[in-house]
Amino acid sequence: MTSFQALSEGVNACRIVDLSSDVGNHADGPFKTEVDALEPVPGARFFCENVLPKVAPHAVGRLRPENFPKGAFLRHEMVRASVHAGSHVDAPGHYGPADDGSPGLINEAPLGSFIAPGLMYDVSRLPDDVVGLRHVDVPGRGSEGAIALIRTGGGKAIGSDLVEAFLDAGITVLGTDGESFDGPFAPMIDRYLASGDDAALWPAHVLGRSRPYYQLERLRNLEALPASGFLVIAFPVLIEGATAAWTRAVALLPEGGATQAPGREE
Repeated sequence: MTSFQALSEGVNACRIVDLSSDVGNHADGPFKTEVDALEPVPGARFFCENVLPKVAPHAVGRLRPENFPKGAFLRHEMVRASVHAGSHVDAPGHYGPADDGSPGLINEAPLGSFIAPGLMYDVSRLPDDVVGLRHVDVPGRGSEGAIALIRTGGGKAIGSDLVEAFLDAGITVLGTDGESFDGPFAPMIDRYLASGDDAALWPAHVLGRSRPYYQLERLRNLEALPASGFLVIAFPVLIEGATAAWTRAVALLPEGGATQAPGREE
């Protein structure tokens, strides 16, 4: 058996778990996702009037809308959306000015970091608003390059101490089902107002200025994953000059794999 055949058989023996959310999934605010569709029939006229003169000017007046089969061209959509809508990857440049001055753009991200064995931590039942190092058993040596996914239930922040522990373990891609690693904005802002400490503002993100890493946010179906024994694939879309990009994240889970995820709840 060749290595390709072994790879193909291994993939075919896995179940695909969709970890992605639609680009329409975005927090309330000024950044709305809009999808405008050009239907096939008006699309035929649009093509003849706006596209044809640029791509084949000699055919203007000779190719007309009624010449298309059933008078219909192709459907086309235009999407306006934040790169933080839906499941997406945050690159270090998103976190603010880097200590080393690097731009931290998403198109500089090493693709090999986004296909790796996964580790899943389920802390969704914790009563705490912030998930810290005391709640999670971070792996030791041997897990370098893995992708750690943290299921919070969507309403918890992930503490910078926990993020730093993962970085110490050689894990530089972290994911969550939450809208933000720093949790819902209102509770975080309340923590800042109560303490007056600016370190309370987006601490998990700001950590990435000095210790670069990648965040996967707005994931879903993490409850379908075991603690380990699966592969995560979450390549970012290539967007030149951006510091984040959408991803169609999936997990490959061998059929018959375990379903219980770890969690140290205190």
